Amino acid sequence: MLRRSVPSLPTADANLTGWCRFRYHITLHTPTAMFDQSREIPVTYLNKSQAYSMTVVDMSPPALGSQPAQYRTSIGISFEEAAHRSNPATCWQLWHDARGASDARQRGGSPCAVEFVSFKHRGREMQIGPRHLENASFNHFSFVWTAGAGAGPSECGLLVRFHFLSTDFTQSKGVKGVPVRLCAKTELISPPASQSETGSEAEICYCRVKVFRDHGAERKLANDIEHIKKSIQRVEKQINRVDGDRSTNGKRTKRKKSAAPSDPMSRSASRSSSVSTQGDLYRLLYDLHKRFTSALPVSVLALQGDEHDDLDQLAASLTLATPTSTQSDSADTRSDSNSDGRSDRSSRRLACRPLLDAKVTSVDPLPVACFYINVQCDGRVDDYYRAIYLTQRTVRELVSHLSKHSNIQPKNIARVVHVNQTGLPILVDDDVVQNILEGQDMIANFVETPAPNCAKDEAPGLPSFEVRLIY
Repeated sequence: MLRRSVPSLPTADANLTGWCRFRYHITLHTPTAMFDQSREIPVTYLNKSQAYSMTVVDMSPPALGSQPAQYRTSIGISFEEAAHRSNPATCWQLWHDARGASDARQRGGSPCAVEFVSFKHRGREMQIGPRHLENASFNHFSFVWTAGAGAGPSECGLLVRFHFLSTDFTQSKGVKGVPVRLCAKTELISPPASQSETGSEAEICYCRVKVFRDHGAERKLANDIEHIKKSIQRVEKQINRVDGDRSTNGKRTKRKKSAAPSDPMSRSASRSSSVSTQGDLYRLLYDLHKRFTSALPVSVLALQGDEHDDLDQLAASLTLATPTSTQSDSADTRSDSNSDGRSDRSSRRLACRPLLDAKVTSVDPLPVACFYINVQCDGRVDDYYRAIYLTQRTVRELVSHLSKHSNIQPKNIARVVHVNQTGLPILVDDDVVQNILEGQDMIANFVETPAPNCAKDEAPGLPSFEVRLIY
C-alpha cells in the first residue's frame, strides 16, 4: 500500500534542513549545488561510475519484539520533466543505444544505469543490520534489510553507482543535461501491520540530481562558484559607481544607464537588468551572497513522489530493444567519442525506432568492485591504468581479469602476491581480495617462475607466472 498525501508542488525548503516530513529519512551523502532558496529546488551534481553512500532511517520504528523489524527499499531513477515522465521507455531506449549497451559489454554484464555496490567499502562493512539484494533491473534495484538489535532508529547504509549521463535522455544536440529524480521507495514488511503501531505503508521520496562525466560534478560546482563571484564583483562595481555619482559636489552628472550583470546560473543576477536604485543593488548583492552560501552539506530525499516515481510500477512497464551488434557497436563508439556524452545523429536515429518486447528483468551478474591496474610484463610497462570490474571478490575472479589484460592464460598464473609498502610479500586469497579498497589503483607485475615438478631432462612447457600486486 502506498501512502498518499495531498498533491502539492515541491517547495524549496523541503531540502534545507535535517528535518524530514517522511517516516523514512533517506540521505545521499554528497552536497547539493548552490540554489536560490526562495524559489528553487536544490540539485545535486554526481559523477558517472562513482560510488556514493546513502542511509535509510526509520524515524518511527515499531516497538521491540521477538523479531527485529524488516524493510524493503528500492532505489532508482525517474524523470523530472513532464515530456520525459509521460514516455520513460523512449528515454531509457536512448540511454541504452547511446551508452548502456556499450558499458554493459565493457563490464561483462547486462545494461545497468543504477548499480547496487558491494557492501564492503574501504575494507569495512557499512550497513547496520543484515541485508541482501532482492532484485534489480536496469534502472533500479530493491534490497531487504533488517534493523539492528536494541533501541533507537532502524538504520541501513548502502553504496550506489550511476552509469548514465544527464545528456543521454534527449535527441537534441547542444542541450544541457536534464535533471532526473533519484527516487526511493521504502516499506515495512515485518512485523505485519497488525503488530505495528504505524502500519506498513510504502513511502516514495526523491531529490533532483544531474550526472556528469568523470570529475564533471566538481568542475560544474567550481564553475558555479566562479559565476557567482563575478556577479558579486559586477554588482559591487555598480554600487561604487552610484556612490561616486552622488558624491560629485552635488552636480548633476549625465551618465548612461549601467548594464547590470547577466549571470547564466543565477536568477538574482538576471533580475539586475531592471535594477535602477541603490537599494535594489544592495538587495541584489544580498541575494548573491545568500546564494553563495546556499549549498547543503548532504542531499535529503525530501520531496514527495507520485505514481510516476513508483519504481516497482516502472520496472513492470519498461522494456528495452536490443540492437544488432554492428549497429550497437557503431552507435556506442560515436557516443563515447563525443565529449559531452551525446551521440551523433545516426545513433539517435537508431534509438528512435519502435521498441521491441524484450523486457530487461535483471542485471545479473552485477559488478561488486572496481580496481585500476597497470600491467607490467616482460619488462613492458603500460602507459595507462585499466579498470577491471569484479562480479565476485575472489582470487579466481581477479586472476581472470588479470589474464585478459596480460594475454596470459589463467592456468599459467601460479599465484598472486601482494607486496606491501615494507616489501613484505603476502599471498593473496579470497579474504585479501575482500578487503581491497573500492577503486584501489595497483601495479600488477608479472614475474616468470620455474615450472613446478619439471625434471631437468624434460622439455620446458609454458612459463608460469607470479603476479605481484603493488599498492
